[in-house]
Amino acid sequence: MYFTDGQVSDVGMIFQYGLAFFWMCVIPVLTGGIFRKGLAKQKRFLFISAMGTGLVLNYSIYQIAAMVFILLDGSFRLLTWLYIGISLFMALLGALGWYRYFKKERKQRKPEDGRNAYKCYRDPYFLLGAALVAAQILVILLMSTPDKDDAFYTGLSSMCLSQDYVLKYSAYDGFMQMPIETRYIMAALPVYQASLCLMTGRLHTLIICHNLYPLFYMPLAYGLYCMLAEKWMEKREDLGKFLLFFAFLHMFGNYYVFSPENFLITRIWQGKALFVTIGLPFVWYFMNRAWEQEGNREALPYWLLVTAGLLASAFMGETGLYLNFLVVGVSALSNLIVRKKWKNCVFAACSLLPEVLLLAVFLL
Repeated sequence: MYFTDGQVSDVGMIFQYGLAFFWMCVIPVLTGGIFRKGLAKQKRFLFISAMGTGLVLNYSIYQIAAMVFILLDGSFRLLTWLYIGISLFMALLGALGWYRYFKKERKQRKPEDGRNAYKCYRDPYFLLGAALVAAQILVILLMSTPDKDDAFYTGLSSMCLSQDYVLKYSAYDGFMQMPIETRYIMAALPVYQASLCLMTGRLHTLIICHNLYPLFYMPLAYGLYCMLAEKWMEKREDLGKFLLFFAFLHMFGNYYVFSPENFLITRIWQGKALFVTIGLPFVWYFMNRAWEQEGNREALPYWLLVTAGLLASAFMGETGLYLNFLVVGVSALSNLIVRKKWKNCVFAACSLLPEVLLLAVFLL
């Protein structure tokens, strides 16, 4: 794969990008099959919800494993191999689930079902919105979007690769010998991006972050926002108009370094941005799906996804650690007052327990 001067051959580069697509897209979509029954109720968003669910499940598993390795001062490479084994096992379970689902769906499907489910995707407004999203991704791929935080986050990834430890020293210090600050010790995202480097045959972390994260996850972020929008719309036919308007707003959102639009367009590979664009809408959507269920059995899968979303938010950074905690807590209190469904509030409280444990570790 490599020449003697360290350059990668064309065949080797294609192989690396193929591995990146496998780990960043194929594995999450397959893993989402574990929760196929709950996801299949929204057929028009089946692929988006499957990819989002699988990604969040992988992030939450990596977060738990990384915390153990941080406390035990374990090896980064051992953490990566452990994650590879767990993620492949989860993807296998999900693939079996998808096989059973599509086998059953093929027998029960009516000719008009497919046309009705995907009718909105032929809407001219939707196609224009999708074109704007594609244009944004193309600009990101062709133009550099430097950020000062890259020196820190990619520095952490490089230190994991070179020194074989997990979030031990800070990348701010030139000697890489100062202990990492407490507010960064919970976020395993830079470590995960270093693992992606290993899992893709040493594809550089800057390529993974600046090119592949926007290419793969900007459509996912827009899809999650569309899933939320559909729940609030009176007419589902207006979904295309929403996507067009939403994508158009993001074309002019770079007015502040911390604006939500700027997070999505220019820095989706960083923790706060990933939380705003994927972590928060994911938790918000499935939390609302959980509140809508009448029985405990129907609500449980959605609360499990909320729990995974909370862990994934902590994986993205300390901002996600406490903000999504507040989102679920306030929502539970509001639903207890308005709907008086105390059993669902018990589920909500249970979904917060892993987050409480992480908060205790973070504070202590």
